[in-house]
Amino acid sequence: MVSESLRESIRDAWAWRVRPHVPRAAHRATAILLRRLGLEKRLLHWLIPACPRANFSNLSWATAEAVHAGLRRACEAGLDGDYYEFGLYRGFTFWFAQQAAAANGLAGMRFFGFDSFRGLPPPGGVDAVGAEFSQGDFACDRATVERLLSRFGTDWSRTHLVEGFYEASLTADARARHGMRPVSVALIDCDLYSSAVRVLEFLEGLLQEGAILLFDDWSCFGASEDHGERRALREFLAAHPRWTAEPLFAFGGHGQAFVVHADRQHRNERLDARGE
Repeated sequence: MVSESLRESIRDAWAWRVRPHVPRAAHRATAILLRRLGLEKRLLHWLIPACPRANFSNLSWATAEAVHAGLRRACEAGLDGDYYEFGLYRGFTFWFAQQAAAANGLAGMRFFGFDSFRGLPPPGGVDAVGAEFSQGDFACDRATVERLLSRFGTDWSRTHLVEGFYEASLTADARARHGMRPVSVALIDCDLYSSAVRVLEFLEGLLQEGAILLFDDWSCFGASEDHGERRALREFLAAHPRWTAEPLFAFGGHGQAFVVHADRQHRNERLDARGE
């Protein structure tokens, strides 16, 4: 039995940091070793071959690691819900989430990806500070994303892409049309305060006790509390005091994970609504 300390050492001090630079033969050998050691669930990213020729890779492996860790925690907590991702770019992390869910035994999970497929909207108001982002950043057309997801084996029976800028696409009608279930894990990778505000308001009706929220751009805008995702979450929690967000872990020098808690009254109301 491999010790927990060894697992953490491999994960945090070695494996994913050198992963993009390892020759293919060495990667295959390491993948075999990790499977034999029983580390597949913890180090799934090592078993995913890089796909640079297909231009299908992640901007940050730390984000993929965070998604993997969030899904593993959801599995351990017995959360019944779906995966939501806001801001897909070329779709690698979205695809990776499905592989991580399968590795953790989350066979019933569905995957919802939200993107304009035209890049970021024009930054305005507080989002225009510092010119950190520009209109059209991270644009990738839907046909390309679908082609890449299909090429690498996405299960479309459990996968849904919702197209449009968030003011038009994040609606109660979209929730009802897809029969969206509570959030198990949500990756919020939409960069801007204005977008994060709309995402959190959309998710409010889908949150549950123990849901994992991953903010990929938590430290953008100089980690200012008055900008970006930090401001959006602070204002959301102030407007919806029945929810609290407990910091879980930081990732990649730019992201932050939270676990959501409901106050006792709201938690009981949700349980009653489900007949539990």
